Amino acid sequence: MKTIHLNHELSKNYTSEILAKPDFSTPNLVLPSMKKALYPGSEHFVSLNHWEETDPFLHHNIIVETVRMLADADGFITDQIFEDRHHHINLQFVSELSNLISSRHFIAGPSFSSVPPFLQSRLLDELVSHDVSGVMYDVRDIDPDDFNALQPLAKLKIHAKKRIALIPVVKDEAQKKALTRNIPFEVVCVAG
Repeated sequence: MKTIHLNHELSKNYTSEILAKPDFSTPNLVLPSMKKALYPGSEHFVSLNHWEETDPFLHHNIIVETVRMLADADGFITDQIFEDRHHHINLQFVSELSNLISSRHFIAGPSFSSVPPFLQSRLLDELVSHDVSGVMYDVRDIDPDDFNALQPLAKLKIHAKKRIALIPVVKDEAQKKALTRNIPFEVVCVAG
């Protein structure tokens, strides 16, 4: 099982990490290239969430330019592809990002867990059709032994099969161990 750590510190050396602030917003844009220079063998994903921009046109352009600036990133994560309180995906924007990101990883962020459970499978299929390589699912506030609360995640995992990586976001190593004891995952994100 692979563990990805959420990190915004230059001094920490993780094998695989998401460079982002604690709210999954975009990190200091100098950080990714410095991390790659300091730890060339590490895998670095960068969050593209620019929560402060409200204008949709400017927001999309900022994300596109951020991807273009970060040639050293191994992949990108964004929550800002969802519309209408997580009931829809902006498929035109996802398609544009997918083409721009190309062979690197494109991951839908942890707000995917806000998608109503009855829509999760359909939206997951839409993401798969646009070459999204992973979907994060926030379980930090869920008791890993509460099977009723974990049911939407378990159903989504069955639906995802091997087509796309389903990446639960946990708060610490203890929650990771408890969760993976109940439901096995290939990748888990520890976000603190």
